Amino acid sequence: MQKNKFPASAFILTGGKSKRFGSPKWRAVINGEFVLERIWKSCKNFEHRYVIGKKKPADMDKPFISDKLEFVAPINGLYTALEHAKTDWSLLLACDLPLVNTDLFENLWNAQDEKDDAIVPYSNNKHQVICAFYHKRVLPVILSAVQTRNYNLVKLLGKMNSSVIRFDDDIRFWNMNTKQDLRKIINYCT
Repeated sequence: MQKNKFPASAFILTGGKSKRFGSPKWRAVINGEFVLERIWKSCKNFEHRYVIGKKKPADMDKPFISDKLEFVAPINGLYTALEHAKTDWSLLLACDLPLVNTDLFENLWNAQDEKDDAIVPYSNNKHQVICAFYHKRVLPVILSAVQTRNYNLVKLLGKMNSSVIRFDDDIRFWNMNTKQDLRKIINYCT
């Protein structure tokens, strides 16, 4: 294992419908690079990296796992990630957060306590549940939530031993939901 590697797996979610964005967000380009490639590189310090989505695009060259469940929601990605994880800890990461970086993941990782089930950043007035670490032991909680159609990950934090790490209004959590959001991020990056 290389120095500074997290003994964890990173799972990048690409399975959203992208209704407001109008096209797959992971294919958006910032400074000549696909968003997915930017995020993939930011996860370079993980033992394992995967992309999760509905169906692997023919031109994708990353290790890909198809969603285990039919519906579209972040809990589907978390369930799929925890089912496939080869490590105790997994990072669930949405592909609409193109400004995340290795320092962010290191801050989260270093904040964990041995009793934690989840390590969740809180920034820009919300829990960033799709940029958070989850321990494999929460799989039964996630499975129960899926079976009872309780798909809200923020509400599920109350059923886990969660550490919430506060970040001020942090640009790394700028969410890319629309083309206007993309333009704002591109302007920031140039």
